[in-house]
Amino acid sequence: MSKSLKFLMFVYFVLMIGTGICMILIVNADENSQPLVALLVRNHGIVFVWHLACWMVLGMFSNYYWDLFNMGKGLEAIQVERIMLPLLVSPIVFFPTYNLWLSSNSQSYILFEVIAFQSGFFWQALFTKAKPIEGSTMIPWSVNNSAGGRSGSVKNQAVSPTQPNV
Repeated sequence: MSKSLKFLMFVYFVLMIGTGICMILIVNADENSQPLVALLVRNHGIVFVWHLACWMVLGMFSNYYWDLFNMGKGLEAIQVERIMLPLLVSPIVFFPTYNLWLSSNSQSYILFEVIAFQSGFFWQALFTKAKPIEGSTMIPWSVNNSAGGRSGSVKNQAVSPTQPNV
């Protein structure tokens, strides 16, 4: 395993464990808590968003390892470049989970952690059908559709009542 991968894993696990400990402190806080815990409680949304992001990234890594082990390869076959691809699209994958959490009245944190993990694990499902449109593909709702012998541009065909129709 390369040094850069070990460093990335170390940073990830520190962030995951750190946000997890902060969430435990937030959930168990009361009026007599320490000032640092009170600060965390006031800003629990920021801590929880980072914690959800860690769960989503864990899901992405789990998907990568799942595919790697199903191909019969071991940990020595891990490629840092292949792990970075899910991280590049992670904001797009995270946005629906974040919006779901914002619009929910639920106080269950575990529900959103599971949803974030699932979103990360199935991140490829969001992009499997996202591919460039081929030149011969006809899109029926497109303005530039040339189906039916019409040209792509729309001409002004309104006739003025004072002008003769030519």
